[in-house]
Amino acid sequence: MPHARTPVRLLILATAFVLVQGCAAVTRFEAATPGTTLMVRGGDRMELPRDMELGSKATGQHEFVATAPSGKSLYGILPLSVNGGKMAVSILFFAPALFIGGFRDVFPFYQMDPDAGLLRYKSGEREDWRLYQPTTAESNRAKRHFDTLGKQQAP
Repeated sequence: MPHARTPVRLLILATAFVLVQGCAAVTRFEAATPGTTLMVRGGDRMELPRDMELGSKATGQHEFVATAPSGKSLYGILPLSVNGGKMAVSILFFAPALFIGGFRDVFPFYQMDPDAGLLRYKSGEREDWRLYQPTTAESNRAKRHFDTLGKQQAP
């Protein structure tokens, strides 16, 4: 009965492929003020607006620093969305995939407003913005990361 295993193998391969494909999402970063720049952990500083692909997370966060033309910076972590479908498939077929590919995704839209100390995010273009103000602990964590990164890159 070697042929009876073939559909099972195909199902496993197809599931693995879907999970790997779902490990990153494209998100749109905008700014409340033109000329605002953004740096997300692992990326380069970029002027907004910009689309960016960010990986899903099982653990950890995406730290960021957004800087307005005024010079005011906002440090924090991006709010993430729990992907219930990805979590369910991982549990049913391959539980370790939860930690390999992650199940917390970026939202499709973020708006940085360093002057107001706020980050706005939403799941769809027609939705209202949800407001998020990073906690002191989140801000300090992101600031430590970028301060350390700056020291490592200094001549």
